[in-house]
Amino acid sequence: MHDDHRAAAATIESVLCDSALSDQVEMVLSNLGDDTYRAASADGSVEFRRRHEPRGERGGAWAYDVTSTTGVDPLADNATDRFIGHACERDAAFPHRSQNAYPYAHDSIAQFFDGDHAPELVAVHAGGHHFNSHFGEHGSPCAVQSRAPFIAAGAGVRAEGLVDRHARMVDFAPTVARVLGLPSVGGIGPDGSPRPDAMLARQDGDPIDVLDGARAEHVVVLLLDGCNANLLYDVIDSGEAPNLAQLVGRGTAFRHGLLASLPTATLANHTAAVTGAHPGHSGVLHNTWFDRYRDEIPDLLAMDQIHSAMVHLDPRVETLWQAIHRYRPDAFTTATFEFCDSGASHSSFGQLREGLIPAFPDMATMPHLDREHAAASKQYSFMSMVDHESARQTVSMWDGSHGNALPTLSWVGLAITDEAGHESGPHGDAARAAVRDSDGRVGDVLAAVERAGALDRTAVFVIADHGMEQNDATNTASWSDALTETGVAHRDVEGFIYLD
Repeated sequence: MHDDHRAAAATIESVLCDSALSDQVEMVLSNLGDDTYRAASADGSVEFRRRHEPRGERGGAWAYDVTSTTGVDPLADNATDRFIGHACERDAAFPHRSQNAYPYAHDSIAQFFDGDHAPELVAVHAGGHHFNSHFGEHGSPCAVQSRAPFIAAGAGVRAEGLVDRHARMVDFAPTVARVLGLPSVGGIGPDGSPRPDAMLARQDGDPIDVLDGARAEHVVVLLLDGCNANLLYDVIDSGEAPNLAQLVGRGTAFRHGLLASLPTATLANHTAAVTGAHPGHSGVLHNTWFDRYRDEIPDLLAMDQIHSAMVHLDPRVETLWQAIHRYRPDAFTTATFEFCDSGASHSSFGQLREGLIPAFPDMATMPHLDREHAAASKQYSFMSMVDHESARQTVSMWDGSHGNALPTLSWVGLAITDEAGHESGPHGDAARAAVRDSDGRVGDVLAAVERAGALDRTAVFVIADHGMEQNDATNTASWSDALTETGVAHRDVEGFIYLD
């Protein structure tokens, strides 16, 4: 942080950490420079520094040392198993920061501020803050919002059932690369130094310890956007999601989930999952941010930008599709309704960039649709059509309808779980219906792989890009007026506070 910004940042932090905003602001994060970072809340603050830690053939990583604390350290609890189980999470709704946990908080904060367009401060919404008309939200580094589900099954995967373990979002791409047998390329590791064992150009994560050493010829990834892990496992346990249950039964699922990087938001962690690079290293910092170089604010969820979001991908980072084609130029790969699609042989967004609009189905005959929720919500209806098309395109590729070879990697984006989670919260009826609908589409894809005779040679993964947390519809106060009253020139972009 520049010296002329320090006093302004201290003023902003002081206002946001005032007890008057305690129910809206979980904490305020900042980069003090010299690899030193700060997290402050109404209850106290902590400053910590990162340092290099050699890892031999795995290159170098970061270690973290607390340098000072005042009052209660807001990052003291890094537990990965807080609020496990759907009933437990529901009963502990709107947890106070003193009851919360922030997995990998030091690493997640530090990587974020590595980004070229990182702000001077980040205001993290409290878990119960109802700030965007949604009853379910995400973005915070807290346990529930960072926790995505993780299920792995099939070729190259051990069968252990549902276990009390976790992994990180940046570990996912290296896991896919490992099970496909991609070679080491000597890329860059999490600290920016050479990493001899890297299978991707920028590899912040490590392969997840769920593989048995055998190689898969094919991989299918089903990303249930924004799906709350506790909800997913509860729907499976209740018998409402037989296809997902079958995957857990013949594979391994992590009850403690796949932990997203800060910010626990869509574009940031779709990209992290596909590249193995944190948001602060991938070039895709969030759904939106202030681009200092272009003096503009991209919005990657806007319809005029959503299909070309990957123009922001750092050229030093590569996707799984690019890594596969570097090693196997003739491989066929697919990405259906996935933002981070660079290098895929077939991409739904690639078709849209070329002006090819898919023929969406007739809602009256569309399968795997909760018609009550579709009738009640235009967004539920629309995202259901998108998900149907995503699964349909993937099925057609596995059926060889386009004269293609069987996909080496099929990545299937399913978004209704995110939309319904926002609309009803993760404990609402719509969110539960969305998991059931998605389970039907998962079944369609798996049936296509089986028809192709490749099921026993295919590794299947079910993940999400982040979690989803219920908020309090009565907690609607804003910090906007308080920041304006400071007189400090700033811009607030989704809680990213840039000083002018």
